[in-house]
Amino acid sequence: MLNNQLIKFFLRFFVLITSWFVCYNLLLKPARIIDKPLTNFLAKTVVKSVNYIASPNPPLAWVENKADKCAYFTQNNKDIFAVFDYCNGIDLMFIYVGIIFLLPYTFKRKIAFSMGGLIAINIMNIIRIACLYLIYVYNRNAFYFSHHYLFTLVMYLLIFYGWLLYTKNQKHTSI
Repeated sequence: MLNNQLIKFFLRFFVLITSWFVCYNLLLKPARIIDKPLTNFLAKTVVKSVNYIASPNPPLAWVENKADKCAYFTQNNKDIFAVFDYCNGIDLMFIYVGIIFLLPYTFKRKIAFSMGGLIAINIMNIIRIACLYLIYVYNRNAFYFSHHYLFTLVMYLLIFYGWLLYTKNQKHTSI
């Protein structure tokens, strides 16, 4: 019984992930339908946050770079830090919500945890990018480790924690 449920879950997961990557890479990514507004939102929010918290002089600004598919943080009209589309967390958000919808709980719970998780992932991504910017400016030697390992681990721990909370102490419906 359990083996059939696991096989069914992983088959559905495979179909979901495959569908996402095909649709995303063929339709959404080339046109930047999701990436452009999300990357720009993150850049704008991080710049406002850093300006408020760290008060750099002169203040940071941001500008979209369509050719590079990113947004640059600028200071004195000079590009100093980039947030690329592939750093905006869209894949993490999709995987988080996808797993939530594959797990056997009520639709109301799925919606609540999906929305809450998306908000949490975006807040953590804002904090992550702001910290990476500050690390880049003040301790560039730590940037590579922080970007590729530390904050990657933090983001995945957040997602796993969301899934843990979602499955904890709830009656579930069938898959």
